[in-house]
Amino acid sequence: MYPSTDNFAHPADINAAANEPNAYKPAKPKRQESDIKSFRANEPVLYEEKTTVPSAPSRLIFIGDIHGCVEYFNKLLETVEFKQGSDQVVLVGDLVAKGPDSLGVVNKARSIGAWGTRGNHDDRVVRWGDFLQGPGKGLSESDLESLQSSGDLPYDDFEIGGDHYNIASTMPACDFAYLARFPTMIVLPAPYDEWAVAHGGIVPTKPIAQQDPDDVMTMRNIGPDGPSSKKDEGEAWFDVWAEKIGPLGGNGTSVESSSADSTGEEKEEAEDEEKEQTNRKRQTSSSLDTIQFKKVIYGHDAGRDLQIHDFTKGLDSRCVYGGKLTAFILPGEQVVSIDCGEDYTSGGGDNRRRRDMMIRRAQTLRADARKRRKERREAKRSSAGQKH
Repeated sequence: MYPSTDNFAHPADINAAANEPNAYKPAKPKRQESDIKSFRANEPVLYEEKTTVPSAPSRLIFIGDIHGCVEYFNKLLETVEFKQGSDQVVLVGDLVAKGPDSLGVVNKARSIGAWGTRGNHDDRVVRWGDFLQGPGKGLSESDLESLQSSGDLPYDDFEIGGDHYNIASTMPACDFAYLARFPTMIVLPAPYDEWAVAHGGIVPTKPIAQQDPDDVMTMRNIGPDGPSSKKDEGEAWFDVWAEKIGPLGGNGTSVESSSADSTGEEKEEAEDEEKEQTNRKRQTSSSLDTIQFKKVIYGHDAGRDLQIHDFTKGLDSRCVYGGKLTAFILPGEQVVSIDCGEDYTSGGGDNRRRRDMMIRRAQTLRADARKRRKERREAKRSSAGQKH
């Protein structure tokens, strides 16, 4: 797991993958069952450090867990008046699973050049996709069901016919490649360099390069034995973060509101000194382990709903359960939520019906991609003809 460095949105690079084949083309390679059981997908990139460029966005729009609810994703973009090429969307993870149109969400996110961190549900889809392109390539569902029955699938959370399998086996290759590139954490550039993004959370006592990607994607609490996805073990990770990162500790009160006895001038001097210290740290080392970003934007914790605190912003507001879909906007720290009218998780769902819908959706996306490629070729030929 190595960090990567990226610039502000580059839709041309992202959409270059549209020229790749858009469908899995399974063969029947020879394989050993031991190769299947021991298979491990590529680890996600641990973090990306975003760097500024002259065309830095006017706004960063962070959006909570979408879980396949593309209708509400589109509605929220309209509500915040998203302007492609001017604004940058940042997704906190779990674009997929549970909701009605995971393929549509990923395709929409790619088309607008959204950044994103990998959520635990995204991760399961990516692992499935890697497996189906690796030792699982060409295996029928009957073969896979036999492997599941004998306990020979590579991961315990793999379920044949489940949402994640259905999504991975029908997603166009360009969208899958886009999703698979999501890191587990994003560190933002100036002027937002006090912010980082993760799906689950970040352990405040570990340097960023020593974080465990599984913890970053799944944690809700920090207990005696470390990060946990369970809310009944230890404390909420964001409370621990506030205690460790908050300059006064305990209640996570920020410097700006920390002392009723300080004058406005004293507060400004303290803020200026803090900024100078941060700048000195950045200038003396290129290692992210020395960067003391204070604030984390995250998702994942639907059980606690929207959580807006001084040092952490939890944006999973239960859209797929009929709650809300939430955006957090910088600069200005504006919170915008829209109602999501349907609980897509009630009644257990009909996996076969949803798989059929995904197949039809994938066919539509591939047809659209072929049409766009044809139009580009015709436009290129027409342009070349006019020159002659």
